[in-house]
Amino acid sequence: MRAYYYDESPEDQREAHDSGEPVDAFQLQLIRVQYMRLAGSEEENIAAIDALCKERNYKSRDDITISPTLLPNYEEMIRSFFTEHIHEDEEIRYILDGAGYFDVRDHHRWIRIFVERGDLLILPAGICHRFTLDTNNYIKAMRLFKENPKWIPIYRPEADSNKYHLHYLKTIGNGSFSPAVTHTIAPRSMPTGQRNVVRSNDSASLWNCTLSPGWTQEEVQILQQALLRFGVGNWMKIIESECLPGKTIAQMNLQTQRMLGQQSTAEFNGLHIDALQIGEINSKKQGPEIKRKNNCIVNTGGKLTRDEIEKRRVAHREKFEVPAAVWKGIVLSKQDSPHIVLERRREELRMLKAELDEVLAEIEDTENPQQPQGDNGLEASSSALGTKRPRE
Repeated sequence: MRAYYYDESPEDQREAHDSGEPVDAFQLQLIRVQYMRLAGSEEENIAAIDALCKERNYKSRDDITISPTLLPNYEEMIRSFFTEHIHEDEEIRYILDGAGYFDVRDHHRWIRIFVERGDLLILPAGICHRFTLDTNNYIKAMRLFKENPKWIPIYRPEADSNKYHLHYLKTIGNGSFSPAVTHTIAPRSMPTGQRNVVRSNDSASLWNCTLSPGWTQEEVQILQQALLRFGVGNWMKIIESECLPGKTIAQMNLQTQRMLGQQSTAEFNGLHIDALQIGEINSKKQGPEIKRKNNCIVNTGGKLTRDEIEKRRVAHREKFEVPAAVWKGIVLSKQDSPHIVLERRREELRMLKAELDEVLAEIEDTENPQQPQGDNGLEASSSALGTKRPRE
């Protein structure tokens, strides 16, 4: 997968249209677009698809091949695919072969996402988007559905008043396609020379909306509660809860390692545990067999087998998992998206600037008072300056 802003040139829609402005996974997360790369064997990839379907309650799937010779009514279908539209359901596509472009709206600009074999893309319900092939004119994709296979587009302008579209706009913190500001967030807090480098453990602070390594204490506490509520590894459920907007799966996984105090999280997968409690226990472990990297215990032996991991997982469940009555009762508050926080900060700055301008104007009036003027402005000025009239 590769994403960038669309250049709006008049070239054929199947050309790259690369503006030279890259878009990273963090920016895609802000508009609720999710991406996965399935790079295992065919059997492993299908198992991952099955797990995704089970987690999101998807019951149907089919394969679609798009090419001039294999798709009936090809020209008509291509036009409909590339006409801006929304769906009232998520759109999940796993690319089996070939390549193409999904264009998604980032408010008033298009983001072009190039997908190829092994890419899985999830577009949220209500997002404006379109699709086209690349110049090879061929793609084969698996489509996932909650019920029976269907593809029902709702085109603009009808889509503009659709409740699913309006709900989507609300979740990303905007109510129209013509915002006052463009939400392109640069990693301003990074040292000079690293500002265009986005690492997997860089996170967007909810409070200053800049990219910076590490998490705030409040964000760590929210993740602690989210792991208790949803279980370790259930990252998509945490993302959908909107308790940590802007956080990616990689960021949450790495922060969980830090909280647990160990690199291996597989042995806790699916368990509703207090990661900080386990981290405190791990921090006290000593001995020649204990090796740490970045304060996390690492496995120095051979790779654990599935049976060994499951054995550890069963032991952890008995020792650390909280009762279901406890974790089911945890309520996670939705947090404002970084977009909303950023716009709120900008509004505060505008108000402060207006107040500052008023104060500066008052100071200037005090330092440079206007001279009073009588009926004869020149005479009043002379009097004020203490000028004596000559005697007649």
